[in-house]
Amino acid sequence: MTMGGTHQSGVVIVAVHDGFYGCGTGAGQSNRAFLRIVADLLAPAVRLAVLPIRLVPGSSEYDPAWHQQTLAILGDASADVVPVDNGTAGRTRFGGLDCFCAASASAAASTSLLLSRPARVLIVAFDVPFFGMAPLLPPPARPGLVNVARATAALQTPGDSDRIAWERAGLLATATAGGHIAATSRHIRDHLTAAYEIPQSAITNLTNGLTCAEQKPEPTPPLESRLLPAAAEHGFLLSFGRAEPYKGFDDLLDALRVLANSGLRVPHTILAAVTDGPPPTAYQRHLAHRIDAGHLDVTLHTTFSSGIRALLGHPALAGVIVPSRAEPFGRIPLEAYAAGASPVIATTAGGLAETVTEPLTGYTSSPADPRSLAAAIGRALTADPAEHTRMLAEGRRLTATRHDYHANVRAFLTRHAPWAISSPQSA
Repeated sequence: MTMGGTHQSGVVIVAVHDGFYGCGTGAGQSNRAFLRIVADLLAPAVRLAVLPIRLVPGSSEYDPAWHQQTLAILGDASADVVPVDNGTAGRTRFGGLDCFCAASASAAASTSLLLSRPARVLIVAFDVPFFGMAPLLPPPARPGLVNVARATAALQTPGDSDRIAWERAGLLATATAGGHIAATSRHIRDHLTAAYEIPQSAITNLTNGLTCAEQKPEPTPPLESRLLPAAAEHGFLLSFGRAEPYKGFDDLLDALRVLANSGLRVPHTILAAVTDGPPPTAYQRHLAHRIDAGHLDVTLHTTFSSGIRALLGHPALAGVIVPSRAEPFGRIPLEAYAAGASPVIATTAGGLAETVTEPLTGYTSSPADPRSLAAAIGRALTADPAEHTRMLAEGRRLTATRHDYHANVRAFLTRHAPWAISSPQSA
């Protein structure tokens, strides 16, 4: 698909760093879900343009099957696709501050070309790489910009003062120009006002969640044998996410050692602390060393695979653990509820406290507190199965109401671009 002129009825422009050429994060899952929903909701006269950070087929982050599926979704909406550059020659979707500056500049330049003719415009720019767009856009387009803030450096890399300053300046520029910053959870809304001084009037809601299709359990597909070792066949705990220290995997290993010394029988643990490909990172090597040195009953996976999420539907799954020290939203508990996985054990870090609450939907612990996490795992493993069933039902209810992503995206569009959707007042 190539760039075309905008229609006088308006244009919706969506900039994404993950979820177009491949998917390495929960953000990528949500980004493609957003594209699917928008493509379904837009009125026929409204143009859709997508600005993905370009990845080349030689990148370890490029997934050809995922890319083709995304193109099929957008093809149904006759969308324009305008790849943008972040200075890495298509090798990585994220990078550092220099990459963010390049991505913001490239996306702003592409937006200017798309708006060569006057049109109503909504620009939805997902995540950190596009936080710097506002000052680079044509002034008439700036009020139509919505920066979606799923995470910030202040949450995930609090020592990176340069990145924090850049993010704050960019988001404040959006607010000053009449644009908005979308919060994906209550936690992010509070964080934006406290840490980045964003005025409440500039913050809007785009609460994260699952689509209706994602909320329906699917048959468990065949799994690669390496994902489920023999030690896990009769029961296992599962924890997965990006291989970053803030995900709390060190705390999980410490908690498992506490439990081993307590005498409680704990199932084998599958820990998927992943990146998009080999070689293992320094942090992954650190985790592997800890598992080996401590003789822990843990299988470590380091490369992202769609089969990891499929483990949520495995009948031998005994519990899902989300040990994050910081978590802007926390999509994994919702995915667990949808797949019928229970119990869920999570810290109360950030947005996790909104989806996992004890005794309603799961078992909770304090962040960065291995003993608290060990106690929560212990409560989960010794609870009556009827309690797990009740928690699962409540988790599914929460997902279908507050975290119905289709409904939340429709509400967002109705607030910011009612002209763009076919029936803004319909359910």
